[in-house]
Amino acid sequence: MSTLPLTLADSHRTLVLHVLEDPPGLYTWRIVMEEHCGAADADCTIEATSSYPSEAEAEAACWAAGNYMLDGPRAAGEVRAS
Repeated sequence: MSTLPLTLADSHRTLVLHVLEDPPGLYTWRIVMEEHCGAADADCTIEATSSYPSEAEAEAACWAAGNYMLDGPRAAGEVRAS
């Protein structure tokens, strides 16, 4: 099971945050980072190293990890001009 992904972005990269249930009853997260490098884009995947007992905890951990990768932290629903 996977919930709809969340997206965070700054002027250099876009992060797509996924929360997954695996195995049933435990949750983990994965971030697909799309790095914008001039004419070429480079993608990579970052995965959680642990599991969480609830979807909300996994989502919060994923959000924190993604926010850390951006140029300045974002709050939920915040939009910044690039």
